[in-house]
Amino acid sequence: MKRTLIALAVLLWLVPAFDASAQKTAQSRRLTLSEIKEIKDAVQDEIYDYEYYGNYYQIAQNVGTPTHWVSRPRIYINPMYNTAEGHGEIIYKLMPYGQVYRLFFLSPDKGVQLDGNSQNHFPITQPSHLTVYMDEEEVCRLERMWLKEFFTIDTAPSSELIEQAAKRQKVHSGFSFWENKHETDSVPQK
Repeated sequence: MKRTLIALAVLLWLVPAFDASAQKTAQSRRLTLSEIKEIKDAVQDEIYDYEYYGNYYQIAQNVGTPTHWVSRPRIYINPMYNTAEGHGEIIYKLMPYGQVYRLFFLSPDKGVQLDGNSQNHFPITQPSHLTVYMDEEEVCRLERMWLKEFFTIDTAPSSELIEQAAKRQKVHSGFSFWENKHETDSVPQK
């Protein structure tokens, strides 16, 4: 009788946990391989558009040559996209700021949109922020659980690569730093 009561108590204790797990699964879905590629592309586009690529010299593995550094940093991607709140999560090095925890949104029209403005330096008051503000053990736990991927950054990219990234960045975010800077540079000064 005592064993039956204990088994019943354990079962009743586990039911809410299974229910919460089922609800969480119902409110999220697994990212597709093409979405994962789009996430990495959006990160690269922003780096080229904001001209951060030079900050990746000697950061991560070099997949270029000793005289032409092409950095291959890791990016950690939560494989589950939160459909209830409409966002996903990533962690990666955004130089010169350091490692960032960042939300992203999937838009049928604009593709992957990265949350936050890198020029604001990702303060703790924003949903997307530097991981230095997070608990170190939590960051390590997320990095262990999430997908471990890579992206590449050419530290001496061609002007065509930058222009193409700037065009895609404008589609993603509605603004291109590079395009705005070069339009301003080409306007004659009075």
